[in-house]
Formats: sequence, structure tokens, C-alpha cells
Amino acid sequence: MKPSACIPPRPEPGERVGLALCFMFLLWANWVTPLWADDYCRTMPFHPATIMRIVWGNYNFWTGRWFTTLATFFVLDLRPYGSLAAFAVVNAGIFTFLVHVVVHMCRAVAGRPPPACWRDGMVQYLLVFLMLWWLPRTIGEVALWKTGAIGYLWPVAGEMWLLARILSRRTDMNGVQHGAVFLISTFLEPLSLLLTLVLAGDAVRAWKRGRRAPWALLCSHGMGTLVLGIAPGNYVRMRTMTPSPVMDRLDGLLGNLGSLFDPFWLPFVAVIGTGLFLGRRQTPFPACRRAGHGAWFVGLALAYMALLLMFPREALAARVSFPASVLLVCYLTCLLFTCPAGRVFSWVMTSGCAGLAVMHMAIVVPDLVLLARISHDRVASTREQVARDQPVVLPRVTMGPRHKLLYVRKDIIFVGINPDPHNMLTMCFARAMGASSVRSVP
Repeated sequence: MKPSACIPPRPEPGERVGLALCFMFLLWANWVTPLWADDYCRTMPFHPATIMRIVWGNYNFWTGRWFTTLATFFVLDLRPYGSLAAFAVVNAGIFTFLVHVVVHMCRAVAGRPPPACWRDGMVQYLLVFLMLWWLPRTIGEVALWKTGAIGYLWPVAGEMWLLARILSRRTDMNGVQHGAVFLISTFLEPLSLLLTLVLAGDAVRAWKRGRRAPWALLCSHGMGTLVLGIAPGNYVRMRTMTPSPVMDRLDGLLGNLGSLFDPFWLPFVAVIGTGLFLGRRQTPFPACRRAGHGAWFVGLALAYMALLLMFPREALAARVSFPASVLLVCYLTCLLFTCPAGRVFSWVMTSGCAGLAVMHMAIVVPDLVLLARISHDRVASTREQVARDQPVVLPRVTMGPRHKLLYVRKDIIFVGINPDPHNMLTMCFARAMGASSVRSVP
């Protein structure tokens, strides 16, 4: 991808207001979202030696994502000491940082300056935030679920930061930054491999053109990818899954790829499509589809999805497609920035953003409040029964399929207590709450 103008160091008009609004909402959403699912399997008395032993065991017998596991244990092990409040701040900040990186990177790739009006700039930031929230399939699993956010949101934000630096040719880094790059590359296998390949291509191209190649950056990122990929636990875990030949994996991948696009795309495409129509004289169709060099993001998204063939079909959870969704959001953002900066499109963009923001709050806030109330009642009832020294029986949550609460139709963010007291997640909850056993009944 040919780099364009460097990412400007100063805040753009409307940037601070737009990011502040995003951060405030994300902070509230993270604060009210309770622990669920695997989170309870990471709660235990804080003991660094025990944590390191479990992380080492997971690396050898379950997963190579050792730093992800380590970070999750430290966040949830410190829960009695207020770490969940710290997590809410950090996680909201990382999502806000992702919005910042996407806007600046895409503006440089599209080759367009920021708007002169602070209101237009603020609206653009809010639109990018709304796209990052609504276009991925499982935003709750990758942005609010503690275990999922550390495993997916954090590496995506880090790798997008690295991609932005590659595109702006700011690949000279100090030792601390190289260490951060190494850790970022140990989170998510296909995304780490993709960025290593992008870095390798950029280094070779720079070397052929007589420029200084980012060999050190390539080595630090590539080493993290190698440590992640050769973990014995990856292959141990794969042997526990149902055998999946290439055609079976391809069939699952095509289903995963097709489900990236759903009706939530329509309002954003309508706003951006209106802008492209208004600017058809300056940038006629189909030239406008390139959005500067933004079309490369589509290629990166497809390359990422192709790398998912390394996983058996059973491992293709919906949340694994999150990086591809973010790359597609980058392409839409480039298209947004190629729209004409006029009064008519400013009105279209502002009114469209206002309507989407109202819809967002009308759907998300009640769902998260309901989720928090269910969790509060469940925990209170559990503690009451534990105090009476009796097995815990909880009412079953029956909203959605398989007794799970659905969030915005497409995203599961709450796992109900299983009727089987020997279910792994149910046992984790019982252990975290000090109960002898827990089960649910209708």
C-alpha cells in the first residue's frame, strides 16, 4: 500500500470532543458490563507464582496466547482490589485509541485534509465509532467481555497502530516500542501473521528502492509471531477438535465471510453513498471506489480471512472475524473522507450521525442495563444461598437460543448458568462465588 501524507501530530478540529464523547459512553458500558463466561475461570486469589504456572501450562497444553492469558489473569485476579474499575478505564481508552488511529490513518491513506469545521470533524469521529461498534459481528464479545476484549480488541488496536506507522513510514522505534510490538504480535495468530507479511513486504520494497528498511521492526514483530505460532499448546488443542479437511474449513470460512455483511451496513452505506453521489463530478464512479489507496484495506481484510484457513472449522468463532470487520471499516472511512466537504453533505452526515446515535443509545443502553440487573440479581441470590450453606439454584435465563441473552440480535454477551452443575463455566462461577455447586432451573 503506497503511503500518503504522514499522520498529523496535532488534534484535528472536533477530534477532542468526538473522542471524549466516545470515551464517556465506552467507560459507562464497560463499567456496567459484568463478568461472564470464561471471566469467572480467571478469578482466584492473587498469587503471581500460580499465575505463571497456569500460563506456562496453557502455553504447552492449550494455547500459545501466553501474554493474553497473563494479562487476563492479572486483571481478574486483582478484582477485589478495584482492578475492574481500572480495566473499564483502560479498555474504554483502547477502543477510543482505535477510533483515533483509524481516523488519522484513513485520512492519510485517502489523501484528504481534515475538515475545517469542528462540528464536521466531531461527526466524522462519531461515525467511525458507530461503524466500529455496529459492523463487527460480535462487538460485545470483543469489546466488553473482559476475556474477549483483551484477546481481540487490544491486539487489533495495537496492530492498527503499527499499520498506521508503516503507512506513514514512521518505523524507527526505541527499545520500549519494539518490546510493545513484540507483545502485540503474541495476541492473535492470523492478525499477527498478516502484519508480519505486510512488514516483510514493506521492508523488501524499501530495500529495493534504496531506503532504510525496517528490519529491526520486522524482527521484533516476527519473533512475537514465531513464539505465538510454535506454542505446543496450539497443536495439543487442535487434536482435541473435530478433524476438519480443507474443503470443510473453506465451507466454514465462506459462511463466516458472508456473515460479515448484514443489514447494519445499510445506514452507513446510505450516508457515504449519498456523499459519493454528491461528489460524482469531482470523483466520478467507479474511480471513487478506490478512495485514494483505501481499497487496499479490502485486500487486507480478504487476506486476513484467507489466513483463517489455518484453523479447524470448529475454532471459527464469530469473534475471530473482528479484525476483518475493522479493516472494512477503514475502507468505509476512506470513502467517507473522499466525500465533498460542502454544506449539503455536512447536513446529510450530521443528520445521519444524529439518527444513528439515537438508535445506538435506544438499543444499547436498555440492553446493558438489563444485563447488569440480571447479573446483580444472580450474584445476590448466589451469595444469599452460600451464606445458608446450601447448593445454589438460580432461575434460568431463557432469552435467546440456548438460554443466552442476545445483544443487538447478532451478539451473545451473557452466558446463562447451565442446568448441569458440572459444566465448566458453571463450575467456574461456583468456585468464584465460594459455592459447593450451582445449577439453573426453569
